[in-house]
Amino acid sequence: MKENMKRPDPDSMYFKSVYLGLLLNIFVPAILVVLGLYLRSKGVGTNPIKGRDLLLIVFLFVSAAEVFFAFFFRKRFFSKDKAGVRPGTEDDFIRYSLILSSLCLTPTIYGFVYYLLGGTLEWFIIFALITFICFRFFKPGFEQTREFLKFEDED
Repeated sequence: MKENMKRPDPDSMYFKSVYLGLLLNIFVPAILVVLGLYLRSKGVGTNPIKGRDLLLIVFLFVSAAEVFFAFFFRKRFFSKDKAGVRPGTEDDFIRYSLILSSLCLTPTIYGFVYYLLGGTLEWFIIFALITFICFRFFKPGFEQTREFLKFEDED
């Protein structure tokens, strides 16, 4: 039965995950920064809310927790050790890459909300940089893609 299965192409799957990551972790944050600047020029967030500093701390802690979760998610599903789950299908690989890229994107979303509530541009940019760094370090590499898509009977 395994002989009839079409073998997934690791090259195309790797580039699909990279393009998905670029879309979610580079272009979306850039669009949110431009949108935030446009909204600020129209007066949104010019009157900061009370408790803004506490909200910043909460967003930083939640972002840090999601970065750690992304690290463990990547380690669980894309690591080379045999403890990780490797379904070996293209759909699962794209699904896990989407989840990982979405986890990396969330700090920018928190920064965007913070900025709209009267936060500073510097903190918004820091949140966006956290997203860029997470994408750089947590995206599945080519060797991890090959390992993930490897069939059980291959050596």
